[in-house]
Amino acid sequence: MQIGELARRFNVAPSKIRFLEDEGLVRPVRRTQAGYREYDESSADALAMILQAQSLGFTLEEIKGGLAETRIHGLRHDYLIGRIELKLNELDRHIAQVNELRARLVCASNEFKTRMKNGATCDTRPPALLTTRTDKPRPAPRAHRRSQKAGRA
Repeated sequence: MQIGELARRFNVAPSKIRFLEDEGLVRPVRRTQAGYREYDESSADALAMILQAQSLGFTLEEIKGGLAETRIHGLRHDYLIGRIELKLNELDRHIAQVNELRARLVCASNEFKTRMKNGATCDTRPPALLTTRTDKPRPAPRAHRRSQKAGRA
């Protein structure tokens, strides 16, 4: 089958298949005399596996590593399970971080709502900027001082 048929079969653009070919992940079995790429079922199987892995959040580099491992040692289920477990752990860490951020945002929202109910105005500057206020004049920026020195010379 040619690239257009393979692309339609998996509902992807032919350019994606060419990109995956450039990355060494999908290979046509041959080229016609006119230069068209021809793919067989093994190419379609490889493309299906790559698309599934991408849909599960695996990067192209991770997929390349998995394919290299498979080429060297054959399809090892323990290796694949290990990679999936690593991805699950990564996802669990991300979920925990997002849940923590959500809880902090809910807390901040509730705090602001309470302040606003009591008639307070809300200063949205970060706390560090609120505590470093001073009435002392600040020194001129370095670039400005240099230009003053240059004017004196």
